[in-house]
Amino acid sequence: MESKPSNRDSELSIQLPNEDIVGQTSSESSSTKNNSFNFPMRNSPQMLSTPASGQPRARKKVFIKPGFSQLDWMRLTTSGEDLRGVQELRGLTAEEVAQHNKRNDCWMIICGKVYNVTRYVDFHPGGRSQLMRAAGKDGTKLFFETHAWVNFESMLKECLVGFLT
Repeated sequence: MESKPSNRDSELSIQLPNEDIVGQTSSESSSTKNNSFNFPMRNSPQMLSTPASGQPRARKKVFIKPGFSQLDWMRLTTSGEDLRGVQELRGLTAEEVAQHNKRNDCWMIICGKVYNVTRYVDFHPGGRSQLMRAAGKDGTKLFFETHAWVNFESMLKECLVGFLT
C-alpha cells in the first residue's frame, strides 16, 4: 500500500529505537519523552525558511563546471599554490579593499579579515553573481544571512591577505 506524502515534505521523521541509553524500554520511558524527532528541526538553516514569513526561500540552482566542486576547491587550497597574491599579511583600509571589486581581482571582508577570493569565484556554489555582491566590500552580514553554518575561516584560510584596520 502506498502512503501519501505529508504536508511537511521538507522534514524527515525518524523513529528512535525502543531502548534508550540507560536500558529503559519505550513503555517505561514513553510517558517522559517522545521517541521520534523531525529533521531538519524548525528554524534550522536546513529549513531555508525566513523567520518572518515561514515560507521556504526560492533556491536558484547554479551549474558548477566540472573541476569546480567544493572538493576541487579543497584540493586547490592544499596544493601549495599561492591563492593570496600578496607577500605578507597586513592591515588594510576599506578604501584599499574597495579597489579589488572585479571578477579577476576580487577581495572581500568577512568578520574584519580580508580575503582574496579571486580564485574562489568559480567554485562558489551560489554562482559568481552571488559572490560578487560583496566584492570590494564588507560581506559579513550577507555571508551570515546566507550561510552562517559555513566555516569560512577554514575554507578561505589560504586566501587571507590581511585585516581591516
